Parts: sequence; structure tokens; C-alpha cells
Amino acid sequence: MSKSAKQIFTPLPVYKYDIPGWQPNTQKATAVNVATLTIASFNVLCDLYEKDKIATEKRLPAIIQQLHQCNADIIAIQEATPNLLELLLSQTWVRNYYISESSTAATVRPYGNLLFSRLPFTLVEHQFWGRKRVLVGSCEINGQLLHIAVVHLTSDRSQNALEKRQHQLTTILAYLQTLPGSSLIAGDFNTRGNEQEDILTSAGCIDIWQQLNPHTPGYTFDPQRNALAALMSLQGIPVRLDRILLKSQNHDWQPQSIDLFACEPVPGTAGKIYPSDHFGLRAVLKATR
Repeated sequence: MSKSAKQIFTPLPVYKYDIPGWQPNTQKATAVNVATLTIASFNVLCDLYEKDKIATEKRLPAIIQQLHQCNADIIAIQEATPNLLELLLSQTWVRNYYISESSTAATVRPYGNLLFSRLPFTLVEHQFWGRKRVLVGSCEINGQLLHIAVVHLTSDRSQNALEKRQHQLTTILAYLQTLPGSSLIAGDFNTRGNEQEDILTSAGCIDIWQQLNPHTPGYTFDPQRNALAALMSLQGIPVRLDRILLKSQNHDWQPQSIDLFACEPVPGTAGKIYPSDHFGLRAVLKATR
């Protein structure tokens, strides 16, 4: 399984800002030492659906502001569009990051995943079918590898969604098992309850929210609090769709905190427009060695 799991992941270039713009990073990924690591994950709601009701032109600056305020070392974005990418690449603060896509926006048409990291990384992707892809970035931190998988698993709007999610997650975990070091899996799992718990537990994954806030629901898609979630929801039920998981075999990383962000409406929209129909998720990890 390990060989086939590796073969289906394809290397991609990583980009870094240099005069006169974003260029493929040709430097060898250098090792970095850090005491803590902050990761943010955010499904930013593409405008393929309900376009006339979700005021994307008002949401994009709010999304950028929320991501900036996170001050995260690693940012995992789902449902990014070429318009969002163009706006991100124009921000001075974003020039401090290595990113998974250039201004061509090839992997986010009409939408897709993005990975931003202040730490240099190498990148692979696997395309399940159509637009459904997973990105995996790998950094060397404190002498050990850390892999970051950005996921957006199939939603219940698709047929056989549960089986598709199980297949996607199993494929990602099988690949991560072939790699030395620790892994983070961040993104929109589109999961309800504990449907994936057996797969994740057997792979040695910790759900950081569950570990640190076991008595708080942590709903990231909440139609009762978020007017855009109410608009996009099939059932009107709040759920914890977005997660950050840690797989740290040698206990190199210890989760310290996790919280939600982008939980307030965009100013001047009478409470009707939020940055996204999802709330973002931000976690802080502490290096143990």
C-alpha cells in the first residue's frame, strides 16, 4: 500500500515573492527552529452558488483581514477562487509566506485549496476526481519533518458522500503513513458527529478541538449564528465541519489552544453577511523538543 499511496501524489512548485512578483521557489527547503506553531484553517465560501445573495465583493476584504489578524505560521484555505488569490497576492503581509499557487491560479479554477506557510515547504497534490484535491506541504522544523494536508472532503450534496469521504480520508492517511515525522490535517471534513473516528484513531490522529475543548461543541458551520450558513444549509443544524488533526508519533508537538475566528458579520451589512458561511479555526502547537 505504501508504494501505491506515494505514487498517486504529484509534486507541485511552491512560490515565493521576489522582485518583480511571485516566482517558483528554487531554493532548497531550509530547516527552521520554532518554539510554537500557529495554524489557521478557513473555508472561505466560493461564489459559484447563490452568487447574488452572498455579497462576495464585501466578503473578500473581510476574509483577508481575518486571515491577517490570525498571524498564523500556516494557513489552509478551502474554496479559494482566482479573485481571492489575486487579492491575497497583492497584500504586503502575504509576501512573508511561501504559497502553493501563483498568479495563474491554475489549481483554484473555479475554486480549490491553498496552503500558505512562513516556513519553506515542498508540495505534492492528489486529485481524487474533478476539482476534489488534497494538498500536502512538508516543512523541516526543529530537525523533524512536519507535513500539512489541506483537505476539503465531499459534502452531503453529493451522492454516496459518506463513502467518498471515507475513501478520501483513507487515501490521505495512507500517504501520510509513508512519511517520517508528524502530520497536521486541516480543513473542511464535511463530517457529522464521529463518522470518521475509527479511521482517525487507528491512524494515531488527535482531533485538537476534541482534546482541548471536549465540552464545547465548536460548531464551525452554524445556521443559528451565521446568516450565510442559514442560507447555504440543507438541514439548518449546526455542525463541526472544520477540524485540525495532529498525528505526532514522537510527540514532537503538543496542542496548546484552539479557537474559532471570523465569527462576526461584516460591518455595514445589517448582520446578514459574514466573511464566510463557515467560521475559521486557529490552533497553536508547542514544540516539545
